[in-house]
Amino acid sequence: MSLFTRPLTLHHDAGTQQSQWWQSSLSFIDPSTGHLDINQFLLNSRSLSDAARQKTNTILAHYSTQSRFDDESEDCIEEDSDPPQKKKRRCQYVLARRNEDGELERIEPTESFWYLHYILNPVLEDERTMKKFRNRFRLPYSSFEELVDECKESSLFDRWMSCDAVGRKSTPIELLVLGALRYLGRGWTFDDIEEATAVSKEVHRVFFRQFIEYGSTTLYEKHVQYPSNFEEAKQHMKEFSEAGLPGALGSTDATHVTTWQCEYNLRNNHLGGKSSSTTRSFNITVNHRRRILHSTRGGPGRWNDKTMVLFDRFVRGIRDGDLLHDVEFELLERRLNGETATVKYKGGYVIVDNGYLRWSATIPPFKVTNIISEIRWSKWVESMRKDVECAFGILKGRWRILKTGIRIQGVDAVDKVWLTCCALHNWLLQIDGLDSDWDSASLPIQSEWEGELGEVDCEGLSPNLLLLATSHDLPPRNYDTSGIGPGDDVASEEIHSVQLDRYRFCSVVATTNNTDVRHVSDLGLGYFRSRLVEHFDILFKQNKIKWPISRGRHDNFRVE
Repeated sequence: MSLFTRPLTLHHDAGTQQSQWWQSSLSFIDPSTGHLDINQFLLNSRSLSDAARQKTNTILAHYSTQSRFDDESEDCIEEDSDPPQKKKRRCQYVLARRNEDGELERIEPTESFWYLHYILNPVLEDERTMKKFRNRFRLPYSSFEELVDECKESSLFDRWMSCDAVGRKSTPIELLVLGALRYLGRGWTFDDIEEATAVSKEVHRVFFRQFIEYGSTTLYEKHVQYPSNFEEAKQHMKEFSEAGLPGALGSTDATHVTTWQCEYNLRNNHLGGKSSSTTRSFNITVNHRRRILHSTRGGPGRWNDKTMVLFDRFVRGIRDGDLLHDVEFELLERRLNGETATVKYKGGYVIVDNGYLRWSATIPPFKVTNIISEIRWSKWVESMRKDVECAFGILKGRWRILKTGIRIQGVDAVDKVWLTCCALHNWLLQIDGLDSDWDSASLPIQSEWEGELGEVDCEGLSPNLLLLATSHDLPPRNYDTSGIGPGDDVASEEIHSVQLDRYRFCSVVATTNNTDVRHVSDLGLGYFRSRLVEHFDILFKQNKIKWPISRGRHDNFRVE
């Protein structure tokens, strides 16, 4: 008979007290005064508690007695009395060969191919082998050894620098670093790395979490640093100044990285944008040499450039005047009497596309204009800001995990992977010597293709008409072969320039002396951009604009 099927018979004393349990508190109210008799009420409550306690003991004693006569109950009680089985720990090693008795035998990590080929017996004198190592793990071998030494000194990796409770050495940290670099560089899985290192994928997973923590903090702070004063900013402004954009500190843009293991409660915020998958958005600023000056932590993929820039500490600091307020540069301007004057400015800016907020610290090209100087300047800015697009391509090409998508759990881990890749990117630029100043011995740009020939460019013209236009001093709008003419609604360059000055601080030109200094953070986008266009136009007509060239390339370059 089952344990809970036998009838329960209560003792008479417990049953007789049931009537007392339901006595109403109204019986303790004095009818003459209408007040509650506290003493009688407390005595009754105490008696009810004793009765309830006695009933509970009676029920427990009853089931304890009945269990002795039930065989099935005895079996259940005997099974329940056994101590719980301790969960066995999963083996953290690889069983991949058999001994003489046919039993599976453990392969030590020190017997793996990676350890024998890359750690124990590296062929350092063979250039071809070292080139393959760089291609497979993205770092030169000497830099890999330096990274391993830095990891050994960090407290984040203490567990891999000691022995376990039985005195057995932990997995060689060199193998774990190689596994982390292969995971980042080629987008491998931890199971793939287990095959190559004879180290459990769980060990690689735990180590990788610590590695990106180290990369996003120590390594990032070491290799990704934005300028904090004018002296530090000069090395990043050099190429932009030669290209006719003085005061520019870099190019800024945002990109998306696919996040496969986004938390469910964050999924809606991370859907949208350019991808149908969940993504994280990152806003970075680079100089013309593709060096990353600053990167934000990730934001939901649904956020656009206007939202991401609000969380960019570097760009916001420039706009608010908290960062690089001591940066000085000069712009050329035409006075009313036709002379060219030099005006000093303080502050800096970055060049962006038209998806950002209209700040004087974020300068985009013109969307719509029919003015030659603005068209020329906009095309030049669009070409210069390709450096940030190239940086995205280099990052996602070199660290393939950013292109195929990050599979580890949590958006915080995705941010750490991105920051780690940014730090390694800057480190490789420094290793390869691409972080130094570019060669400035480029040829001046020729401007015969448009000059004063009209207010439209040469795209779409027949070869004969183009040759005729470039070999004769033709009046404006001579490219029009329809005979209709430009119309009366086309404004001249001078009129359009005056209209641009109707923005904030539009009267600065007429009231400011040459010795006054203008602060970029106090200017409106429309006015400041018109000053940049005028400065570029003056230098362009003087053939003083140069395109920055790296590695000593001196090929003739013409704007076509």
